[in-house]
Amino acid sequence: MESLEYYSHDLVAKRPEPGTFLFNQPAHLFLQSEQGWRVYGLRQRETKKTVAQIFFNINKKKVYSPLRAPFGSLELYGNVGPKKLEELFGNIIADLKKLSVNFCQIKHYPEAYHPVATILVHQVLTKFSFRPTAEISSIIPVDQKTFEKKIAVSQRQKLRKSEKRFMVSQVKLTELKKIYDFISACRHERHQSLSMTFTQLKKVVYRFPKSFLLFQVADEQEMAAAAIVIKVSENILYTFYYSHEKRFNRISPVVFLISGIYRYAQEHGFAQIDLGTSMVNGGINRPLLQFKKSIGGQPSNKYIFDRIFP
Repeated sequence: MESLEYYSHDLVAKRPEPGTFLFNQPAHLFLQSEQGWRVYGLRQRETKKTVAQIFFNINKKKVYSPLRAPFGSLELYGNVGPKKLEELFGNIIADLKKLSVNFCQIKHYPEAYHPVATILVHQVLTKFSFRPTAEISSIIPVDQKTFEKKIAVSQRQKLRKSEKRFMVSQVKLTELKKIYDFISACRHERHQSLSMTFTQLKKVVYRFPKSFLLFQVADEQEMAAAAIVIKVSENILYTFYYSHEKRFNRISPVVFLISGIYRYAQEHGFAQIDLGTSMVNGGINRPLLQFKKSIGGQPSNKYIFDRIFP
């Protein structure tokens, strides 16, 4: 087996770097912050092919992966054993100590994305005194089964009611403001808010137009539900924002909405739909988690690793 070598350097905007997930692509990193990025990784000594890589933003004495995104963390592009990852993180820790860092946080992607990588990262980081906490994400596996066969009987009834009244469709990115405003209004009537302003979201969508999808459930007169979906990778869709108006709670058109996203995933070769976490104020929102389970979502740990440096 070809030997591996460690590398690290400050990340500059024009330098190409591999990145499976959208949130780890340099162009996205520099939208999170225009400065402070450093990359650490392992590559094959002869071919210089990267096999493991993590991006950190160093802000004074605090370090984050990511800075402002749903997740960052280590990605694996080949077979890397625990000993090599221990060497990698040993070097990273030594470098962070030289920089007088006093806190480091790594937000990992849902375990279902890459179970092997998650096990290795958890194993190695806890060995290096990182404290893990787990959020719960819900992932719908996309396969040959119809969406209707994956959901609870009660949700099938709501699905049929919505099918009779509305249409679910993908809409053009030019409708981004309309979709955003609708979802924001739905959240507002539930006393909730969105994590990004429209200006912030528009900047990311403008930079990555092929990575964003918009869906709506509507009839000829009105919209009942809508979603902003991100292509996290070539085989994963992430339902970034989605909601429906409260007055439609009895038929829950968001179920019909997810069915349309599921159909899109089937037709375009995606393997998973990430419904996001079910966390509120640091705890699990049980009703939300149960709802996601009732529409085919399978629970998946999404770890956050923290370490305080002495």
